[in-house]
Amino acid sequence: MEYGALAAGQEVSRHSYCLDTELVSNYVQSIQDENALLRNAEGNELVPAMALAALSMRGVVEDLRIPGGTLHVGQEFEFSGAVKVGDSVNCVATLAQNSIRGDWRFLVVECLVADEVESEVMKGKSTIMIPADLGPREVGQ
Repeated sequence: MEYGALAAGQEVSRHSYCLDTELVSNYVQSIQDENALLRNAEGNELVPAMALAALSMRGVVEDLRIPGGTLHVGQEFEFSGAVKVGDSVNCVATLAQNSIRGDWRFLVVECLVADEVESEVMKGKSTIMIPADLGPREVGQ
């Protein structure tokens, strides 16, 4: 990955996920919080909000091939809708900033998650610091 060639406004990740019972159960087990499971007024089980954030960032990490030594230094998420277990979502990430400060490259990635009818359910941004001298040949090693 040639991080210096990435431009602000460029789409860096796009994924769709079915938030089935297994995926949600695995998330709840991984965070060890059984209270994360909620139900709406109709009795439908809802996906924990932070599971949406984790999925959107998983796509970014995979697609940008984020290397070891990277620091995740900030995140902001805003949730505007609930997603039922069994629904699908689309996660799109766009590069908002790519800059170098000292020995570090800062990537600011904006994420948008929409439900099956394309209604926004989450938006946010994450700031990632990558060692600036990391060359493309070192990423895959």
